[in-house]
Amino acid sequence: MQKMPNSCAVLVVCCVVGLATAAAEPWSPPTVQDVAAALDGLGFDDFIETSYRMHLLRFPEHVTWMGIAQEYGIRNDALNDYSQTYTLNTFEIESLILDELLGFDPAELTTEQRTTYEICRWYWEDAVRGQAFFDTDHPIHFMTTRSLHGIAEFTLTGRHPLTCEEDIVDYLARLNGIGEQFDGIIEQLERRESIGIIAPRLALEWAIGDIRTRMTAHSTSHPLYEPLRVRAAGLDGLSADTLAAYLMEAEGIVDDVVKPAYGRLYAAIMSALDDAPDAISLSQYPGGDEAYAYLLRHHTQTDLTADDIHALGLREVGRVQAEILEAATELGFEDEVTVSAIFAEAAARSGTVTGEQAVAEADALIAKATRIVLETGALSRLPDAGVIVVGGDQGGFYTPPAMDGSRPGAYHIATSRANARFSQPSVAFHETIPGHHVQVALAQQLDLPLLRQDAVFTGFSEGWALYAERLMSELRGYEDDPLGNLGRLKYELLRAVRLVVDTGIHDLGWSFEEAVTYIMESAGDTRGTAEYRTLRYTVIPGQSTAYMVGLLELLDLRQKAQDALGELFTLATFHDILLANGNVPLSLVEGFVDTWIDGG
Repeated sequence: MQKMPNSCAVLVVCCVVGLATAAAEPWSPPTVQDVAAALDGLGFDDFIETSYRMHLLRFPEHVTWMGIAQEYGIRNDALNDYSQTYTLNTFEIESLILDELLGFDPAELTTEQRTTYEICRWYWEDAVRGQAFFDTDHPIHFMTTRSLHGIAEFTLTGRHPLTCEEDIVDYLARLNGIGEQFDGIIEQLERRESIGIIAPRLALEWAIGDIRTRMTAHSTSHPLYEPLRVRAAGLDGLSADTLAAYLMEAEGIVDDVVKPAYGRLYAAIMSALDDAPDAISLSQYPGGDEAYAYLLRHHTQTDLTADDIHALGLREVGRVQAEILEAATELGFEDEVTVSAIFAEAAARSGTVTGEQAVAEADALIAKATRIVLETGALSRLPDAGVIVVGGDQGGFYTPPAMDGSRPGAYHIATSRANARFSQPSVAFHETIPGHHVQVALAQQLDLPLLRQDAVFTGFSEGWALYAERLMSELRGYEDDPLGNLGRLKYELLRAVRLVVDTGIHDLGWSFEEAVTYIMESAGDTRGTAEYRTLRYTVIPGQSTAYMVGLLELLDLRQKAQDALGELFTLATFHDILLANGNVPLSLVEGFVDTWIDGG
């Protein structure tokens, strides 16, 4: 990979201190030497900002997702590099940043700087600790929004800007980079295979179909060609002839670069399938037990062990199941005594939504949540950035606004299939208001270092979003929708079941069938849904435990504050305390609440 000239490193520092940037230049990553030179002699605040920003420059797709390329003075013209050499160089940069950070004396910092120090120390120590377990992460699997090839596709189809002719040129540059990027992914697959780490057979088999489709699709209907054709057609000042020339170039790149790259990836996966294991536990791999312990800490930001989390899950499954049976009785579900029967009856009574109707109803749910949190005073403010509903083949997730204001937050919903109406409110509240959109978009607009605006700490972020679902019930958001409240309990039960299944798979060595059976019996899911969930927990170990762990911690802290402050406690202030520090590790949140209590 081309070495970044020192002028680019200086450019990043200029961005940090607010100086004017030069005209946009092609992306080029900083080296270890560039980072060391840029950080040398910086004071604490400039060090925190410069170190994170230079690390981000190693990941051009994330820079695009954040909408800060213009601030950097660089083009949106590159894809992430997954080659082993590049990865090891990034590890060196992370270790360098941590060493430099630990050189600051917290006793010499202000109170706010010490908060930043603790958050950043947790972040960089976690990053460096995770380097030892890099090989246990599966680069390719069926979850396209997290698999490396799927991230690239989402960058091009959902996040790459297409507002001017330069954006088209950058899009074409990224299409041309698919081959090199996929070769880096294949290198990772083959290197893991050489040390005995291959993704479980089912996870690869579920991924094959989409990859084969992209390998064989006609160029002008290819998923990576279509966005350019549709979105570029509306650009002002772009002649039909010019657009036609760009589209012809894109068609050639798809045929000559993109489809062959998918073909090589397909061949690599088919080769790996020969030796892919049927077992799904992380513990089957070299260092798998230690990797899982790391991932539990990484995602929950606690010191809970797998045994702790498994026991917690069994307790919470029993609690939520009892609440579901009580809610079903109040609804007159007298003949349904299992959760699966209860949810089937709720789905039948509520009906389904699909297509534009699903988008309209999601918009209405966001408006309802906005009205309720403001009327009740549960939140003192909402983000300046808006949130829109985006329909598509995949759904149930949120993407943040661009920090330059060019793109709002987006709640993605699946509109190509029918969804049970009773389960939709809880998902909308989780992903938008008062859930992810409130927490993430507010963090973006706070006057905080970029790391605290951008970094994701799963225990806190998913804990807040699950807390938001519970909060809407406490604010009587389901008072006119008892079936919707049953949907909320359905998802709370799922988060409890996840604690049991995730640890069951990766700590206790459950088989695929054992996990599927437990989900079906305990969460009431159909077999197809239970299989999907089992494979999700298989390829993203530990992540699914963060939701319930985070919720319970936030509820405990709220109760602690209520008990200590009595009449001085207000819900809005408690939420302000949680949200005012941006993105933080869950383990540090108690300190913020204690400070509030002590000063209350």
